[in-house]
Amino acid sequence: MNAPVEKPSASAAGARTLAWDGPTRLFKWSLVLLVFDGWLSNTVGGAYPAWHKWNGYLALTLILFRVLWGFVGGSTARFTNFIALPGRAFAYLRATLAGRPQKYLGHNPLGGWMVMALLGLVGLQAVSGLFAADEDRLVIDGPFVKFVSDATVSFAAKWHHRIFDAIEILVLLHVAANLFATFVKREPLIQGMATGYKPVEPYADEARARPGSWAAAAVCLAIAAAVVFGGILAAGGRL
Repeated sequence: MNAPVEKPSASAAGARTLAWDGPTRLFKWSLVLLVFDGWLSNTVGGAYPAWHKWNGYLALTLILFRVLWGFVGGSTARFTNFIALPGRAFAYLRATLAGRPQKYLGHNPLGGWMVMALLGLVGLQAVSGLFAADEDRLVIDGPFVKFVSDATVSFAAKWHHRIFDAIEILVLLHVAANLFATFVKREPLIQGMATGYKPVEPYADEARARPGSWAAAAVCLAIAAAVVFGGILAAGGRL
């Protein structure tokens, strides 16, 4: 159930409220860097195959961290607070198109589904890379290539490229939506994710985020890293 929404008083003019805690912001910007680095290492890093492979391992670790953090993290990072039913998402879209948009401290119903789509695609991209290889297997191959058939390797390689194309499209849409909200609707979404704070407003979800624990974030990250790197080594793969 959403927390009661507190309406800002006149004395709250210029006041700020917590929207995103530190671990959530660190995850987001780290993933942004890794997605860009994935493109960069694939484009100019042919002579350094380990660069692209380790990028994938780290991306998969971050995605697993975010899954865990979606259950124990700060209130605006929890899946239960921003994954909306389709009807609610369409209602938000209709209200927005009608000029009656609701403001959310965390992700709005459409933004929440965009986040889930990006997390899912980046996760699939990283997993497909575990089974993918270049055509001659002379430059780069995933740690599980030797355990599957050539047809599976070709299938994984094909989808590894296609999924990244889809990620690029979603990233462009995500950036465009944030720029539109920031400069047209005057909602400080980018500033909020950068600083963690938004202006005090009568938000539809909650008035102030409850931050997650850095200790809990460290545990989630350690578990995610153990699953990724320990799982590859335990299965007989090579990093």
